[in-house]
Amino acid sequence: MRFLSIAVKDLKEIMRDKKGLTFILIFPIILLIVIGLFVGAGLQGFHPHDLAIINYDQGSILTNGSNVNYGNTLTQNLKNVKYQDSNVHLFNVTTTNESSANQLLDEGKIDAELIIPENFSDAMVAMTENTAKSITDPSSSATTPNATSTLTIRGNTQYDDFGITQSILTGVINAYQDQVVTQTQTDTLGNSIAEPNDYVNSLVESSGSAQNFTTSYFITPGIIIFSMLLLAIMVAIGFTREEEGGSLARLKLSGIRVFDLLFGGVIPWTLVVVIQVLLLLAAAMAIGLHWQGGISSILLVLLVGIVGGIASISLGFIIAALTRNVRQAFSLGIIFIIPITVLAVLQLPQNVFKIGSLHFQIFDLLPWTHVFDALQTILTFGGGWDAVFHEVLLAVILTVVLFIVSVGLYSISKLSDY
Repeated sequence: MRFLSIAVKDLKEIMRDKKGLTFILIFPIILLIVIGLFVGAGLQGFHPHDLAIINYDQGSILTNGSNVNYGNTLTQNLKNVKYQDSNVHLFNVTTTNESSANQLLDEGKIDAELIIPENFSDAMVAMTENTAKSITDPSSSATTPNATSTLTIRGNTQYDDFGITQSILTGVINAYQDQVVTQTQTDTLGNSIAEPNDYVNSLVESSGSAQNFTTSYFITPGIIIFSMLLLAIMVAIGFTREEEGGSLARLKLSGIRVFDLLFGGVIPWTLVVVIQVLLLLAAAMAIGLHWQGGISSILLVLLVGIVGGIASISLGFIIAALTRNVRQAFSLGIIFIIPITVLAVLQLPQNVFKIGSLHFQIFDLLPWTHVFDALQTILTFGGGWDAVFHEVLLAVILTVVLFIVSVGLYSISKLSDY
């Protein structure tokens, strides 16, 4: 358990280096604010988002015999909804057919299209009638069949306007369902109670192949990745400073294992990663950057951030293993983090490499690529654990490999004399 003693020691040293700690925490926030404010990323202002609606809903019949078409009422709701405390509509709605909507999307004349399926009213009726039955007869097991319906939100996921429109649209649709359920509860019971929305789901579908990488598309996830990689330089400087000051020589004489030394260093620096991510999320919200988030999203972002942070810490160990002083560590760190940030965030297409049946590009071998994709899925498109599990798993595997490499290199380079 000697790594715990190393962790405590490294934490004290991190806290003593107030200038370095301030830099690693504050500089990414300043960068995020500058980009967000001066480039205008995410500060879209009060203007309608162009939306095409394709309504296939066939309507349904209530138990009292009346006909309803919730597809029509949802469409009207989207036409009428406005920004809070404003007369500006959220959406500029065009009702059309699917082929025309796809053409408008390809031409860049709309931000997104919403496809309402044929059974949308059936699902809404099932939701309202089961809600009413659960109120009037809680012990009854005979309920209306649970018809489910999936709304499709289609657009080019490479465009920032689609990400913003999709997230707003999802929120409005959820609010519409809540409104319908609340009205049903009020009509039945005289007041409303909470009811989950298990009847209507939404699916985000990508359309188009244009790679239009804009600043607001990757600003917050990208800055998080950059701040993590800056951490690698600080870790490398901290370890080379120990070597210069003679602390490493004393640790070697004590017979410390390289695993204990490096794993002990991971723990306090991971705490710094958590603080980094939380501060960047707070700064992003403060300047009005739009992202889908709640408590569960923040926890998921922290989990993904920790994986990326450990990868960066491992990179710092590798840099420290390859350098002899602080100046070298800083210079080599810059050489490492700039191309890694570009590859992981921009993911510019390159020649595809093949190993058997596997196809990959250079950036696929970087854990930060998968961390960035996971962060983007959570923050831009509101994805949950199921949506990011594959990316997180790949990031974890690559991070473990990177840590093993760092242990091997550091052992050979720094501890081989003893």
